[in-house]
Parts: sequence; C-alpha cells; structure tokens
Amino acid sequence: MKIVKIFSILVLLGMFFLYIIWFSPFVMPWQREDVIKCALSWGQLEKLPDNAEIVSMEKRGSIFTRQFIIEFESSESEINKWMHQSKGFQNNIPKIIKNTKVYEIHPKSLQSYGGRVEITGNKVLINMSWS
Repeated sequence: MKIVKIFSILVLLGMFFLYIIWFSPFVMPWQREDVIKCALSWGQLEKLPDNAEIVSMEKRGSIFTRQFIIEFESSESEINKWMHQSKGFQNNIPKIIKNTKVYEIHPKSLQSYGGRVEITGNKVLINMSWS
C-alpha cells in the first residue's frame, strides 16, 4: 500500500510539472531566451533592441503547435531601427487599426506559420506561431 501511495504521489507531481513546463502559458526563466529567439526567427525578425523592456511573455499550444506572444517597450527610434533591420518587415505594408500598425508576417521560406506584429507608439506585441 505504501508503495502505491508513493507511486501515485510521484505520478501526480510528474503530471503537474509536465503541465507547468509544456501546457501552461507561463514562460519559465530557463525558457525565456529560447522563446525570444524562436519567436524572432519565425517572423524573420532581428534581435530585440538593446533598450527593450519585456512587459509580458506567454506561450500557448501543445506538442503539435506552439505560439509565443512577447510584448516589449522601447524608444520609437529603436523600434524603427529594429524594423528596418528585420527581413520580416521588408515590403510589408501594415494595416492601421486605430493607432496601431498591424504587420502580418508569414515567411514562405520557413516552416513556421508566422503571425503578426502590432506596434502602438513605443509598445510592440509579437505573436508568432508554428504548427
């Protein structure tokens, strides 16, 4: 009986950690750099500006799909420089919704789905997916 209880507790703990690591929207500290690199590569975007302050970071999906949402703030001049250096923005005309520029980025040369980048003043929201 004791072995069954211990085994049950270990299985429950394992399932909890599996949920936290794979299925929860939280980005663990050790995943942070990989999430940023991955989202940027899927959108053919350059490294974030040096003065970028990450406001929020979220992951979604399952083993078959993955979505990363990163919101950061930077100066408008640094954002413009970042956009100019990023291949994903080349020949890309944004839709303007209220005060937000929305860029749909779907690289044909990559297996990722791509996604969108929304820019409002000094705030940038990157939303990239792979499936």
